[in-house]
Amino acid sequence: MKLDKKKIIFIAGILISIICSWLFARKIEWSQLSVALKDAKYIYIIPTLILIFVSHYLRAVRWSALIAPIKRVSVLNLFSATMIGFMANCVLPARIGEIIRPVMVAKKEKVKVTASFATVVMERIFDMLGIIVFASLLFFFLPADTLQDKSVSMINHAEASTEVVRAEYVNEKPGVPLSVVNEESEAEASNTIKQLKKWSIVMAFFGILAITSLFLLSLYPKKAGAVFEKLLFLFPYHLKDKLVNLLHSFISGLQVFDHKTKLLWIGVLSLIIWFFNATPIYVLCYAFDIKLSFAGACFVMVCLCLAIALPQAPGFIGVFHIAVQKTLIIFGVGLSSAQSFAIILWALSVIPVTIVGLLFLWREGVSFGEISHYDEEVPEQM
Repeated sequence: MKLDKKKIIFIAGILISIICSWLFARKIEWSQLSVALKDAKYIYIIPTLILIFVSHYLRAVRWSALIAPIKRVSVLNLFSATMIGFMANCVLPARIGEIIRPVMVAKKEKVKVTASFATVVMERIFDMLGIIVFASLLFFFLPADTLQDKSVSMINHAEASTEVVRAEYVNEKPGVPLSVVNEESEAEASNTIKQLKKWSIVMAFFGILAITSLFLLSLYPKKAGAVFEKLLFLFPYHLKDKLVNLLHSFISGLQVFDHKTKLLWIGVLSLIIWFFNATPIYVLCYAFDIKLSFAGACFVMVCLCLAIALPQAPGFIGVFHIAVQKTLIIFGVGLSSAQSFAIILWALSVIPVTIVGLLFLWREGVSFGEISHYDEEVPEQM
């Protein structure tokens, strides 16, 4: 069997999810996990769900601003495509939802697929810049040494107040003194934050590079086309012309750069979206009596976003769980509490979104089989 790039990424994603699922499941104390799930205050699920869908709706609002220079599209139609895309990411491989969204809008609104894709590229770049700003502010307010002290103090407080947490740490490292476990937790917190700081710098570099490149493309479309055409001097004429036309179609989707006020509004919306991504985590903590500050919830969100950027199985199985668990443990949350929180947060982030996405798919009159092959139609439509 010949393996192309798509199949290699898919297999790698499955393997990563299997490994992360094993790492998550191997430390589960089922009796303690069932107690944590049983004692949770599920009334907090309602506001958590509302906040999750508000975040998705705001994405549709931002998308409407990005695509407005090409064609005015109703927020409801964009929200429909957004939910269908997220649903596809949950049940189909290779993040095909990121292709389905712009293709659906292009077909329904009769715009070029490349132009529609350009708006989604812009959306992702603003997401990257938004998470960079969030991470930078977070590291400013939560420096490594402060977070370490807070993590260890929370563990000590938990040990003094409940024997359950003590048992969890002893079970996790039998025969190891609790003082050593605390030192290891402190070292792990320090190492994690240092790594995230490095990654935030890398992300900032690529984010600034990407936004600068797109800005120059929109500012000098003819020069960009001429340079691009020279770079393709070895290609046959018919293929070269097609690629140059694709570039100009893509540039047409970057018209939002001509509207400075709208660009500022999109930037503000991106920060608001990330705020609403962190808020459900903060609210759900109350369901499990987890004492986590809003800055801590933002930290969990940043780690989670970096984790799910990896190739993985549909639905972010395993990777999502282990990322949340490991991050909460840094803040001194007990293992069973962290695991139960990760399970419920995953369920709320995936299952309702999948159901709503399927309902919107039914509303659009498109079959599931059709959207699963949209990635094959893209080259023809472009």
